[in-house]
Amino acid sequence: MAQTAVQNSGAIRFGSGKLEVGTSIATLINIGAVRNAVFKEEWEDVEVKSDNAGIVKVGIKEHVAYIECDMMEVDLENLNTIRGGLDTYATVAGTPVSVTDEAHTLDDTDFMRLDNKNGNGTEVSTIVVTDASGNTAVRNTDYVIAVDSAGYTCIARVAGSSVITDGESVLVDYSYTPNSAVTLKSGGKASISDRVVRITNTDENGDIFRITLYKATVNEGQSIEFPADDGDDPAMPHLKMKGVLDITRTAGDQLFEIYDEQGV
Repeated sequence: MAQTAVQNSGAIRFGSGKLEVGTSIATLINIGAVRNAVFKEEWEDVEVKSDNAGIVKVGIKEHVAYIECDMMEVDLENLNTIRGGLDTYATVAGTPVSVTDEAHTLDDTDFMRLDNKNGNGTEVSTIVVTDASGNTAVRNTDYVIAVDSAGYTCIARVAGSSVITDGESVLVDYSYTPNSAVTLKSGGKASISDRVVRITNTDENGDIFRITLYKATVNEGQSIEFPADDGDDPAMPHLKMKGVLDITRTAGDQLFEIYDEQGV
């Protein structure tokens, strides 16, 4: 026999969440597939012993919170961000690749990404742009080049270009250098920069349940266990982020925020 009824069905949570880490909320990166994501809060009771009434609890101290998980994607660039400057991350350049007649349609003055990028996120080299008739366009007269936040070289038409008309398809030749490897080196650095860490659960209606730690750092070193060759599970480093009070924020809002659209 049921002893009660559900009071708020939206407060029953299902599913895992997206885990993000960054230097700020505006620069959070998705660390991809994870398992066993957990949020946990801890503190120590502050107790005072009286002479005639036993222990009197008066408050708490060492108020901290943790978000941890097993990472299924061992991405060194993400690890470098997560670990807060403890390491040295670098890219190893591969062999340059030439691209010929890559077609892009330039509408108005909107930027379009080239299909390939340099591994180090810089502008690709030896760019040559021609129109459908084989006329060579001039940079900063007929088109402009920029690099976006993901490191892709982008091209846009210059308004009033006499070579590239609005909506015309152009052909782009260029050379790019992919990475052959990336490296993460550690040892000798003692300070770790703070990070924001966030986990977001989204339900079938698109409503979110989100927990954000404002000031967190990695709380343990890396451990990568390599499974058997015939095993089904990948190597999964454990990530544990410890959040502490950010005293630059208002008291009562210094450790974490739980934001809920699902239970409203």
